[in-house]
Amino acid sequence: MSELELESKTTTSRETLSSVFIPRLVKDLLTLAKFKVVSLLVFTALVGELLAPEFWKHWPGALAGLAGIALAGGAGGVLNQLVEPVIDQHMRRTHLRPLANGRISRLGAMLYAATLFCSAIIILSLWTNPTTLALTLLGTVGYGVIYTLYLKPSTPWNIVWGGIAGALPPLIGWTATGAAISPLPVFLVILIFAWTPAHFWPLALYHREDYAKADIPMLPVTHGVERTCNEIVKYAVFTLVVSLLPFALGETGMFYGIAASLSGLWYLWLTIKLKRMPINRKMDQFARRVFGHSITFLFILYAALIVDHAIRIVPAILN
Repeated sequence: MSELELESKTTTSRETLSSVFIPRLVKDLLTLAKFKVVSLLVFTALVGELLAPEFWKHWPGALAGLAGIALAGGAGGVLNQLVEPVIDQHMRRTHLRPLANGRISRLGAMLYAATLFCSAIIILSLWTNPTTLALTLLGTVGYGVIYTLYLKPSTPWNIVWGGIAGALPPLIGWTATGAAISPLPVFLVILIFAWTPAHFWPLALYHREDYAKADIPMLPVTHGVERTCNEIVKYAVFTLVVSLLPFALGETGMFYGIAASLSGLWYLWLTIKLKRMPINRKMDQFARRVFGHSITFLFILYAALIVDHAIRIVPAILN
């Protein structure tokens, strides 16, 4: 084989390797950072920003806030997997994660988490304010350390108290625009806190056997399917009541009130249907659907808040 042919073959091999390796690495890094979870955090933070007074005048802080939440949330996701590689190996949902099957080393994951976390601190320190930085650090430590290390392995109510950390992004987005803390962003936090258990427990139902094998005291494992379904319905009712509070207190208009009522009743009906189903494979599949629908429900609520806000402020701006 000539030198030219050898060089051509080597180049082709490198291009093939690159086309395979780089997408896999990017996918693994996104998985480590829990991209889907972080996307939801960023979305709720964005809603908090859009609802803040005259947010468009503070767009540098708003963009920095979103970047900081994404990076800090990603760091929390990596920390979560650094603590639980053995647990992840025992669960169908997580056994293919890059740390669980060794595609990325623990040292590499630690450096990745440190890079994300430090980048978040720098961005938030330079372009937002101390309140936003403090709330973001609280959320990251709450999820990556308190929930993962202490709550998740010790109590079946882990998602209730651990959900506080994941409920902070709307308030973080609000403060990133420089707005003072007021009842509306606090309501957004309470809404996610109320929504989280009924959102997560259907997924825990679907994966209850895996959690049992991994010795994780999730509610379906410790208290059974029937008790878990009852709690899901209770928290769906709680979420419906909380979602209507801003309308009842005059913080929102009729559009949001109608959207929250209809979507809340729809989601409550789904949880009641789940509760009434016999315990079998069909119920498990429906539980997973309820988990997916819960995200749709939250999206409807937050989208309705934005539309309702626009309906009320756009005429004032134009005038």
